[in-house]
Amino acid sequence: MRNRRFVQIATSDDEDDDVTPQSQQSSGRKRRRLKRVAEESESEEDWRRSKKKKKKMKRDEEEDETASEGEEEEEEEEEEEEELEAKPIGEMVRVSGKGRTRRHHYTAFEYDGNQYELEDPVLLTPSDRREKPYVAIIKDITQLKDGNMVLLGQWFYRPEEAEKKAGGNWQSQDSRELFYSFHRDECPAESVMHKCVVHFVPLHKQLPKRKEHPGFIVQKVYDTDGKKLWKLTDRDYEEDKQHEIDLLVQKTM
Repeated sequence: MRNRRFVQIATSDDEDDDVTPQSQQSSGRKRRRLKRVAEESESEEDWRRSKKKKKKMKRDEEEDETASEGEEEEEEEEEEEEELEAKPIGEMVRVSGKGRTRRHHYTAFEYDGNQYELEDPVLLTPSDRREKPYVAIIKDITQLKDGNMVLLGQWFYRPEEAEKKAGGNWQSQDSRELFYSFHRDECPAESVMHKCVVHFVPLHKQLPKRKEHPGFIVQKVYDTDGKKLWKLTDRDYEEDKQHEIDLLVQKTM
């Protein structure tokens, strides 16, 4: 007789649970691994999207800040320009010209926080910055139709700037020395640097001491037409010019 092979039958529930086909266990582990990989891939993709979004937000913020800073700088520059524009002070004293040449005349103006009046001696910015500042007395203050302020100045000459009729220039005997002249010319009010002091001293008078009386010294008048010098005490000037010089000397003395 052949031996029969019997199927072993479980005798309890536990034994039944423990019997799991190997192929099913392997398949379950594979599904769990694939699920974990998928979850990790989704998590990594979310992280990348979040990172890109943060970068974009940061870039947008930086662009907004840069644009805001640019606008603020432009506003500040505009405000500075407005503050540095020369403006008239007080009431208008007269009007001259017509149409485009119409002008309003004043006795004072303000520029860069400082006030200037008629007859003030001032230093002016030269067209060539390598040159020394110009010196003039304010004789008229006008506002053009476009709002710009213009000054009429009576000019001083440094000895080395004054031309001789025979050619060449005069040599300065003192770094403070200037020649007065009756030459007048206009310049923008914004070319004014600041006020200065000018002493008109006749040749027979003692010069003021530099420390006690700082400023420029005038003892001679430069004739821009004849290209020659006159003394302050000469009496060959026209009556109105002589009166002008006398008043300037009286202010100093």
